[in-house]
Amino acid sequence: MVIGVFFASDKIAWLLGVAIGVVICLFRVISMTKSLEKVVDMSPDNANNYAKAMYMFRYVVSLAIAIGACYLRVANPIGVIVGLLLLQPATYIYNFIDARIKQ
Repeated sequence: MVIGVFFASDKIAWLLGVAIGVVICLFRVISMTKSLEKVVDMSPDNANNYAKAMYMFRYVVSLAIAIGACYLRVANPIGVIVGLLLLQPATYIYNFIDARIKQ
């Protein structure tokens, strides 16, 4: 993320892109958590349908926000993609640190 600031011609657009990507990831994680809490109490058929609907909802909203930010030229498209991809390494790092603390 930081390296991209040095290569981007418009540093503000790059940082906004990364920030928008991170906000989208946070939305997806929070939405997924709430969905999983609801699914546990449902019947299997209803849970399956609800999980699929929420999955589609999360990705449609994510895509709409990312495309909107890039289309309006508010954010750098590569920055948005980098922000979206930051979720996975952050999860691994968190789990690694959490495991070390619990030892």
